[in-house]
Amino acid sequence: MSDQVTDTVRRMILMGDLHPGDQITQDALAGELGVSTMPIREALLQLSHEGLITGGRGRSFRVARTTRRDIADVYWLHATLAGELTARACEQLDDEQLALLAEVHSEWKEAVRTHDVAGLETTNFEFHRIINQAAGAPTMLRLMRNTLRRIPERFYMMLPDWADTSTTSHEAILQALQARDPERARTEAANHVQESGKMLIEFFDEKGFWTAPETGS
Repeated sequence: MSDQVTDTVRRMILMGDLHPGDQITQDALAGELGVSTMPIREALLQLSHEGLITGGRGRSFRVARTTRRDIADVYWLHATLAGELTARACEQLDDEQLALLAEVHSEWKEAVRTHDVAGLETTNFEFHRIINQAAGAPTMLRLMRNTLRRIPERFYMMLPDWADTSTTSHEAILQALQARDPERARTEAANHVQESGKMLIEFFDEKGFWTAPETGS
């Protein structure tokens, strides 16, 4: 239950339903989500550890203020880790795995063509999973997964240009892997993540995420 509540509150913060500086009380949030205060407290403590919530007195918390630089830093870290994982995978993927990766990419392109949102989610996840698992670096992969907590769930599906941009990026990554070129694979993977980061920041710009409602700053 606490994990589900954590995911819900994290999404509320990242999607702007809860604004930076907003006060959150355990009782009010428990009433809104229809759960007891115990999983709420556990969720708020977890999100405080992640830097999305700041602790207050008693049972009160506030949504932490986030800047463009914060998000850019998250994506810089994500891009660096993704690039290294992809470079390592380039040296580990066998012909069978590369063939599977190409097949998944074909399924991705079909999902783009048919506007299949569920298919996009599934094939995007699988494409990167194959690469990341092949890298054989579980600690690095765990660190990269932590950066994903700062990205709203299903966020990319809200962006009309993301699918086409990702098709181009996935093809470039796949070609680098097929050519057994680790440095090219590193660059293409890192660029793919950085481009996604730009889209996220633009999305937050449009939602006024950086503006503190009480001051307009």
